[in-house]
Amino acid sequence: MNALDRAAVVAAGARVLGRPLHLVRELTGGQHAITLLTTDGAESFVVRAFPRESPAVAQEIDVLDRLGPFGAMAPRLVADGEESGHPVIVTTALDGDHPGPGLSPHTIAEEMAIALAAIHRLDGSGLRTEPQEPPWRPGGLSARAHEEWGRLDLSTRVLTHFDFWCGNALWKDDRLVGVVDWNGARSAPRGVDVAWCRQDLVLLGSVDAADVFRQSYEERAGQAVPDIHAWDILAAEHADPHVESWDVNYRGIGRSDITAGVLRHRLDLWIDELLR
Repeated sequence: MNALDRAAVVAAGARVLGRPLHLVRELTGGQHAITLLTTDGAESFVVRAFPRESPAVAQEIDVLDRLGPFGAMAPRLVADGEESGHPVIVTTALDGDHPGPGLSPHTIAEEMAIALAAIHRLDGSGLRTEPQEPPWRPGGLSARAHEEWGRLDLSTRVLTHFDFWCGNALWKDDRLVGVVDWNGARSAPRGVDVAWCRQDLVLLGSVDAADVFRQSYEERAGQAVPDIHAWDILAAEHADPHVESWDVNYRGIGRSDITAGVLRHRLDLWIDELLR
């Protein structure tokens, strides 16, 4: 992504949109795209540029077409194109910001559960199917993940966001008002998103909030997730090799207190609990 700077991304967005744009600020919280809030003086737009040959824009367009029932809580596609081989997408800008550092993890859990239950009612047919069998790695966690994988029921699938953590939600005070970053959405069992969000709450520092989230989600969705322990193990196995690198994502949402060392410590404790 270093081949494009912010000025080039703004210019690319203006070109595909067909009107001048001005940079407001860079939006942080992820590593896989340059994401900018821009304006034409009357309206605000989000411009995102991805690495060369990335399929992310085409995948996101397919998903955005399905998000109508989610209403104002999802962005709408405005334009797309490319700049120097980098796929570029322009969407409407949603109100809201990252969760405040003082926001209770229990409040985050309740609000995320309401949103996820609504997402899982959307049509995911025809999207990429996930998950795939986890890779083999040394250690007991990988062995346990493969053991659990063989027991999972993968037949019932919904539209999953596939990166459902608090940094991909937008907030006004203590209310979740939008969900962004849809290019990874898949057709997958609901346990994928539920476990991923539970793990984020653990990394925020609250195992209790992870349990609140699951209970609230099941009530809102009208669906139990009886194999959540297996999905938790698979999520932890995915995070284990590189959780320290996620500190940049948490810094991006204003959580500089969640350092690489904190992430490693909290995940290790969570893994120990899961493997008991």
